[in-house]
Amino acid sequence: MAVVKNAYPILEYDIEKDGVIKPNRAGNNNLPSVCVMTFFGEVLEKYVNENKAIEINHYGSEMRKFPIYEVDYEGSKICIIQAVVGSASIAMMTDFLIGYGVKIIITCGGCGVLNEIPVGNVIIPNVALRDEGASYHYLPPSRDIILDTDIVNIIKLVLSDYSVPYIECKTWTTDAFYRETPDMITYRKEEGCEVVEMECATIAAIARFRGVKFGQLLYSGDILTNFENYDERAWTHNLPAREKLFFLSLQVAKRVCNIISK
Repeated sequence: MAVVKNAYPILEYDIEKDGVIKPNRAGNNNLPSVCVMTFFGEVLEKYVNENKAIEINHYGSEMRKFPIYEVDYEGSKICIIQAVVGSASIAMMTDFLIGYGVKIIITCGGCGVLNEIPVGNVIIPNVALRDEGASYHYLPPSRDIILDTDIVNIIKLVLSDYSVPYIECKTWTTDAFYRETPDMITYRKEEGCEVVEMECATIAAIARFRGVKFGQLLYSGDILTNFENYDERAWTHNLPAREKLFFLSLQVAKRVCNIISK
């Protein structure tokens, strides 16, 4: 038996690669090897319309159909898709994309900040604390997962090329949005977390398990430093930050394509 047992079910996992339901049951690996997953639906829709992106597949769920588009971005063939929110949801989408041929995933999204980080600042997570569920079905239990250093370095090079300042830090990945309590925030800050989001550790674990690469760009959204007066900072409406991050993600994808094509 390949199942590693534990007193707590969430810490049990199976080293077997294939489940009964396979992401790509038809065996059609038709996706480009580099994919940009963005949480910014309005930015993706605008880009698709302006660049006449071609829908080549889709990820289906009870929520809706999520088109997967292929684009020729400055000479590099990549695919793009709107990412779903939350650990369990992003786990299924990530495994699906990998099953259809994706080898490198670049994700861009927003995050909450646990320190006084100005709204809209660019953030590169290099370590993710695994305070969610899905990653434990892919990797043995551990407190953190280190993101792929080579992809992080490529992201940093791209940001340097465009003179974009950034913060490189540890992120707290949680799937309990309404359980970011004052004491838990203080605790996570004490162990080095500067931002919080809901997907990074999950994608990183699945990528590691499947033998593919992953990197993420974030921008600072709401701030959780004032426990008595939460400030959303209208982060979901920060279109300039969202468009900039999507552009930078496309540039990272192009850089990755150029490297792997050599």
